[in-house]
Amino acid sequence: MACPENSAIERICADLRTPVPPANIVLAYGKPAYSVTYLALHMAFAGIAREKPVVFLDGANSFDPFLISKIARKTGLVPEELLGRLYISRAFTCHQMQALVVERLAGAFRRFKTNVAIVSGLLSTFYGQDVPFNEAYDLLKAITTEFVRLAGEGAHILIACPDTHLPLESRQRQFVGLLKNISNRVLRSEGSNGRTGFILERPYRKEYELIEIPQFSQTWR
Repeated sequence: MACPENSAIERICADLRTPVPPANIVLAYGKPAYSVTYLALHMAFAGIAREKPVVFLDGANSFDPFLISKIARKTGLVPEELLGRLYISRAFTCHQMQALVVERLAGAFRRFKTNVAIVSGLLSTFYGQDVPFNEAYDLLKAITTEFVRLAGEGAHILIACPDTHLPLESRQRQFVGLLKNISNRVLRSEGSNGRTGFILERPYRKEYELIEIPQFSQTWR
């Protein structure tokens, strides 16, 4: 099933799912933050609407069940059935996120009989100034290594990294660069004045028309 409600989002979702060339690891990043998260939630909906269980790792407390329910009702689906196919785990520190990915994600795939994961706000857990750069980098490197291993076994992983506007700007650039290096598809979000433009950077460049995305959560205001 295609992503509903917005034809531009639908086209983006379709491009991200295109099997040629393979896109086992997809990175979406940029600003405004709520646009990147909105895309991640739409991709989650697209998976569960096709009756595919989805593992959703949340590092920014960004999951919004009301948006999923709203989309489900608009498409004539039962929200409770869809949400029952979505398995959510939250991380509040980079150490917790590393443990979720490296120690538990493969097991979650087996347990829930799926190979689809959405990791929303991955880098949000890595910007705490109490964690030295080298330590944070090593944790993220372990995560990317596991992503690559799982992708090699057929997993499909969407990494959503909203721009958090935090003071550690150089750390953000380096960490996003590390994620880009392992991603088959890279999508950047840019926006202002309530309108967002998505730009596909890899495997080829493609610009999508500006779209209006609601600020659906107080978290992103």
